[in-house]
Amino acid sequence: MLKPVLLSSLLLTATTATFADLHISEKIRPQIKSLVNGGIERLPIPATPNHMILPEFGKGIIGWGAGPQDAEARFLNITQADVEKMKQEGLTLEMAQAWQTFYENETLRNPGNPTAPFRAQLMKKIVSLW
Repeated sequence: MLKPVLLSSLLLTATTATFADLHISEKIRPQIKSLVNGGIERLPIPATPNHMILPEFGKGIIGWGAGPQDAEARFLNITQADVEKMKQEGLTLEMAQAWQTFYENETLRNPGNPTAPFRAQLMKKIVSLW
């Protein structure tokens, strides 16, 4: 008789603690409203040389790194020689322009994306150094 009462008490305590944790969690991490503009459609992902995966393309060939600071640094330091190397690795002018358009669109579509404006500027500079 005592076991069912203890078991019920234990389950009730665990359930109450779980709801309390959830309530505290919601206060600490409130819901963030999305900044995505639903009126602007996301463009398809542009082509990459030899259909390489995006991290290999972005970090390896373009060198835009993993966030806004890396993309900005690459923008500030890219040279004509870097662009020539990108050409040798399979980047075409059309690809560079498509990536520029993609990130310009992402900048408008999702103002909460801190990396998109820097990648758009970087791709524009690559096109200008072509």
